Amino acid sequence: MVKYLFKLACILGLAAVLFRFTNTNSQVFIQIAGSIYSFSVYEILFFVFAFFVLAELFLQGGNALNQMLKNDVLISNHSFAGDKENIEIIQNGSSNKIVLSRNQFDEAAILIVKTMSAITSGLMEEARRHLACLKEIIGEDAIIDVLMLKIYKGEKNFDKMEQLSQKLMENEDIQLVGMKAALEAQMEKKEFTEALKTVNQAFEVRQDLYWVIGSAFLLRAQNNDWLGALEVLEAGIEKEITPPQKASRLKAVALFELAKQAKADNDKTKYFKFITQALNENNKLIPAALELAEYYVKNDKQTRKAENVLYRMWVENPSYEVAEAYLNLFPKDSKAEKIQRMEKLALANSKRQSLNNLILAELYIKAKKYAKAKTECKIFLLKNPATQKIADMYKQMDDKPHKHGSAKPTGLLHSIKKRLNEMGKGENMESFPKDFQWVCANCGHVEDHWTPICPDCGEIGRNYWHLYVDNETTAVEEI
Repeated sequence: MVKYLFKLACILGLAAVLFRFTNTNSQVFIQIAGSIYSFSVYEILFFVFAFFVLAELFLQGGNALNQMLKNDVLISNHSFAGDKENIEIIQNGSSNKIVLSRNQFDEAAILIVKTMSAITSGLMEEARRHLACLKEIIGEDAIIDVLMLKIYKGEKNFDKMEQLSQKLMENEDIQLVGMKAALEAQMEKKEFTEALKTVNQAFEVRQDLYWVIGSAFLLRAQNNDWLGALEVLEAGIEKEITPPQKASRLKAVALFELAKQAKADNDKTKYFKFITQALNENNKLIPAALELAEYYVKNDKQTRKAENVLYRMWVENPSYEVAEAYLNLFPKDSKAEKIQRMEKLALANSKRQSLNNLILAELYIKAKKYAKAKTECKIFLLKNPATQKIADMYKQMDDKPHKHGSAKPTGLLHSIKKRLNEMGKGENMESFPKDFQWVCANCGHVEDHWTPICPDCGEIGRNYWHLYVDNETTAVEEI
């Protein structure tokens, strides 16, 4: 290129000299968009020179790009042998190369696609046949092991899958592929201790992959290492791998579990720090609010602070347990005063109005205000099925003696029982649906109490408080 430019400069210089001696006032006039521009001979020569320089640069750059694309045709270990039609394959860093013709390369590429398609379709025998043909062409290449991993996974042969993954982990270029395969196999085999070791190793190698962050958090949490889980989560948040909403939910659960551990160790400073941070991350985390309110009452005798915590939770995520804890803060209240407090709480609860009816009905029965209790029950039943508490309250009201010695009315309970008998459910209270439960938003597993990890599907922090059992999908506050 230097020689070419030197020749061009000499030619242009000679032309400039000629123009100089022949016509010192030479001007070139060019009309552009109605305007006339004049250029000297020297300016014209400069433009011509610049044009040839740029043309040469583009030509050289195009040749370099073309060569680079040729060198990157195969994944990481394949390259073209110069401009020839043969293709060289370097095997796992070995100096020995397998040279493929263009036809062999095309055939190998087709066999890879056929193998993947067969695996996706669940045709493992067909996938094995295509893989055997591919192996005859390219030999013991790493891609053979990667495809074999997928076949073992499709066959659910997790022992073989784990063994082969150990081989891949020895190859630095595909180390993470082996780690992920080993992790999948160990999780399927429920070897959680080994899986934790594998994912910790992967976390040391790479902290910018979603599967590494997610798996490391889950396994550390299942191992009750919530501090380690929080460390992994912070790395995911820093690198913007974990979505913000999910990160906030997981962080709140981890902090809450750390608070419980600090409480067991009688470390009040850490307990208060973790529990408040948990509520700051997720202001709908019911168990954290109940814990903090109990802490204020038992340790500091600060009923007012406990009341504020529970009231805020009631507004954000009302539940039976929150209302019960709130009313229990005032043990000296009379039955009428408890009703007044609950009526004030009901005004602040627009998310679950049926819950107001349920709690008020219970309080009215305790205060022997049966007419008001029945009214609340009827309002509840307009939107919900008859639950265990509602049925029990009707039974209590029907068992009460009535004025003038009249016979007890059969009431709504009788019709409810009759309907259940027709459905073959019997007359016992257990036949009625429960009033409220904790339900996993991921798999629908039901528990009577909140748990950080779903025992059925393993999801973390997906439990939400559900007021009643109903066939219709209801709006819920997930935590």
